[in-house]
Amino acid sequence: MYQQNGKQRGFSNQAYASVTMDGMFAVHGLRVIETEKGRFVNMPSTSYTDKDGNKQYSDTFHAITKSARTAVNQAVLNAYDLKLQQVQQTDIEVENTPNEEMSEPEDEPEPELSM
Repeated sequence: MYQQNGKQRGFSNQAYASVTMDGMFAVHGLRVIETEKGRFVNMPSTSYTDKDGNKQYSDTFHAITKSARTAVNQAVLNAYDLKLQQVQQTDIEVENTPNEEMSEPEDEPEPELSM
């Protein structure tokens, strides 16, 4: 899961996710969205312009049944919550004291590329 914060059209993208189903199908581009009403999972979609010039969106993946959609949503939201907990537990701020000098990183040779 890839986390990204950013406001867009009254909602905030919190993360991008991919889901693998039964080891047979992979779905990429799901988004965890935060709104004033709560958090939800947005299915991957593509945009197009309709005949009136309006931008429209069409899902490239969607669950057929309510139970399948609930399962996908819960799996993504549970993974997101778990990742948030892990990040919060390991998020440590490092401060340099005024007398502490920062050491310069050593120059490393450029890797050789061959084709």
